[in-house]
Amino acid sequence: MIDTYVSPSELKRLLSALLVVGTFIVLVALFAFLIVPGMRNVNTPEASVAVDAPQGETGWLDPTDYPATARVVLPPIDPKTVMTPNPELMARGKALFVQNCVTCHGPEGKGDGPGGAGLNPKPRNFTQQAGWTNGYRIENIYKTLDEGVKGSGMVSYNYLSKKDRMALVHVVQSLGAFDHGPENPEALEALAKLFASAGEVIPDKIPVPFAEQKLEAEDQATPALADASTHPLLRGAILDPARAAQTLAGIPRWREDDKAFALAVSASLPGNGFSPAVATYAPERWKALQSALSGR
Repeated sequence: MIDTYVSPSELKRLLSALLVVGTFIVLVALFAFLIVPGMRNVNTPEASVAVDAPQGETGWLDPTDYPATARVVLPPIDPKTVMTPNPELMARGKALFVQNCVTCHGPEGKGDGPGGAGLNPKPRNFTQQAGWTNGYRIENIYKTLDEGVKGSGMVSYNYLSKKDRMALVHVVQSLGAFDHGPENPEALEALAKLFASAGEVIPDKIPVPFAEQKLEAEDQATPALADASTHPLLRGAILDPARAAQTLAGIPRWREDDKAFALAVSASLPGNGFSPAVATYAPERWKALQSALSGR
């Protein structure tokens, strides 16, 4: 039927034009879906090395409110992976430095962090060569992180894994542009053997707010003290329920250790809220008093 309106030659030209237009549309679509997205990412900065959140860090409003973690046993470390800096190790170290060190040492390690204003001695200036208590070589900085510095605000960071401590070592050392001199081969060898010889255990951890709640609950007055006047054993053992409750709050795990409970109460007589008569109690009577105070 189309032959009625167009000649065979015109039909051929029409089909050729349609083929050209169709091909052009297909090429444009391929360009839009395949080429353009790639061009958009040409100038995108290279992605940084992925870093797991440091221990205890959440990046949320309260960095101490991290999820509870169970005990972990870490295998020995291959010294080659930690003795010299690499991108992954440095990225980890910088994240740890921000979390643990910036408050006192400042973002550039100059010892000018807000938390160090009231410290004496002042936090170390990592950019200066003078004044390092243990030294500024790898083994020296690791010793400082492992043991802390007595008589200063520098506490031990041995709760961090060995690998994390070495990540911090390399970051701290990198902050000083001065010549650190040659490393001590024997000290480095000893450090490498420490990493390769044995693994380590990261203990159970609970978030600080949860620990505070538990401590607060343990420090609260024992309900049984309020009924001391009606309990025969408590009536004879407690003179001041409020002060006795404060005494119990200062005795760790008194509910579980009857001997420690008896020694602590007896040592603080008189004036701790308990009657001086408790010093004469036999072990069985101390256990009974412990049970009564515990509400058992």
